[in-house]
Amino acid sequence: MIKLIRESKPTYLSDEKVLELTEKFKSTKSSVWNNNHIKIPLLRSSYGKCAYCECPLTSESNYMEVEHFEDKNHNEDKVVIWENLLPSCKKCNGSKGTHNVIQEPIINPYVDEPKDHLSMRLYRFRGKTDKGKNTIEVTNLNHRSRLVLSRFEIGEKIDELVDIAWERYSIFHEKRDTRSKNKLISVIEGLLEECQPKSNYSASTATNLLTDSKFIDLVSVMKANGLWVDELECLMNTGSILVLDCT
Repeated sequence: MIKLIRESKPTYLSDEKVLELTEKFKSTKSSVWNNNHIKIPLLRSSYGKCAYCECPLTSESNYMEVEHFEDKNHNEDKVVIWENLLPSCKKCNGSKGTHNVIQEPIINPYVDEPKDHLSMRLYRFRGKTDKGKNTIEVTNLNHRSRLVLSRFEIGEKIDELVDIAWERYSIFHEKRDTRSKNKLISVIEGLLEECQPKSNYSASTATNLLTDSKFIDLVSVMKANGLWVDELECLMNTGSILVLDCT
């Protein structure tokens, strides 16, 4: 989970429209929030991912649901209040269900900084606070086959690429030519791209890569040899913001 920035309320959700849709929901229980005027800006604000688990919502296997942070069954007046809506995958939305976030708070990534409440051990989240622990349990963030395995598979690919990067550094160290330098930088750039907010499971990937001593040593060696370019530094700084404490 990463910190998200909510877009401005869509013009579609005027005060009149909100009242109309709210009354329609109360009388018919229809999904008045299920339209592109609401879904598209929500999806855009989360980089096309579930706001909770960071799985992609644009693939064939997943699709977006408009999630009501304060449960719609007990907070009917907030069914189309912009600040109460999040983009979610079906699994997280279903796991959260009718959980009362007022009585037992969970992380709202548009309001809270997730890394204040979550840490990571290998590919599993751990709660640093009661809010973090609640979030893991309520949204099932450590579902083994769906989430932990997905994070692990990405992590294994990342680890393989770190080894490839070291091999390319050795080739550059021997040849000292432009081609081998560019091949090395390309691998590092690819690694850091996986740690950006737009990438799937970016909190997990950034935490595992940017705290890996093998990768940290390679960065130090590249900087000492004048190979660390501004583009890599920019990607590194952005990814570092997502890194969780390791426990």
